[in-house]
Amino acid sequence: MAPAICVSDIARLEYVGSRDAQKGEQFARQFGCSKWGSYEAVLADPDVDAVYISTPPALHEPWVRVAAEQGKHILCEKPAFPNRKTALQLIALCQRQDVRLMEGYMFSYHPQHAVVQSLIKEGRIGEPRVVQAEFTMPQPVEGSFRLQNELGGGVFMDAAGYPVAAAMLLFKATPTSVYCRVEADAASGVDNAVSMVLNFPGGGIAHVLAAFGLHYRSRYSVLGSKGRIETMLAFAVLPDVETKIIVETLSGVETIPVAPADQFRLMLEDFCAKVARPAASPGSFEENLLRQHTVMEAARLSHLRQRPVLLSEFSE
Repeated sequence: MAPAICVSDIARLEYVGSRDAQKGEQFARQFGCSKWGSYEAVLADPDVDAVYISTPPALHEPWVRVAAEQGKHILCEKPAFPNRKTALQLIALCQRQDVRLMEGYMFSYHPQHAVVQSLIKEGRIGEPRVVQAEFTMPQPVEGSFRLQNELGGGVFMDAAGYPVAAAMLLFKATPTSVYCRVEADAASGVDNAVSMVLNFPGGGIAHVLAAFGLHYRSRYSVLGSKGRIETMLAFAVLPDVETKIIVETLSGVETIPVAPADQFRLMLEDFCAKVARPAASPGSFEENLLRQHTVMEAARLSHLRQRPVLLSEFSE
């Protein structure tokens, strides 16, 4: 995120907050920032308009709360909160404080997804019926917060939200039901594999997989009545990397290159632009956050209850 801020035409890196003063100074100097200090010092600075919260997931809620109370707009790493109830509470707090709250699923800003949506709209693969999405990666290193339950670790919190968000982006809808299974590592107790089936209005289905300890894959495919579209690098894309989209139909296989793009900068500048003009996008960030948390809550309950969970079971 820091490199994206530094090249942005809208944002400026004003203050770096860290629990470790030496690390904070080192990071600030690396990115040309003249201010560093504690989290509290960042939030107390009147020159800071917005904060990016990148702590481990378990620490998002308390710092979002304090930031909102200090009147700062908030861009929070995913997943923003541990559950839907907390999301509702913090969205309400931000609305009372007149600050915006965005969850950082930056992958959705990469232009390759607009290309995929355009190909679907053109009818290149007929009626889209099945999305298959997976985000798998090697085992995190020992000591990583991803392997610590108390810090919000586990693949459910860390990675499963990406393919879920991709499925909703591609179907342009919220699922009607979710069936989820979660597997935990016997030694650590941290979940290391998540599989889901999402049913969408109109009959669309998404199969979702996220896991630690597997070969790295960051892909999704859309299977339609007349063909198939696949992204080769869907979620974590560096700003200098060209991506590829594969279109497979009875006519053959076509590879469509997509030029490099900085998905962090694109997300950041959309956030800043809408913060500057709130009337242009009332509720959009917050609605997306709540929708994501509702689906993930349904997935969590599905695993616990060992049955599909309907989204209609939730109410405000």
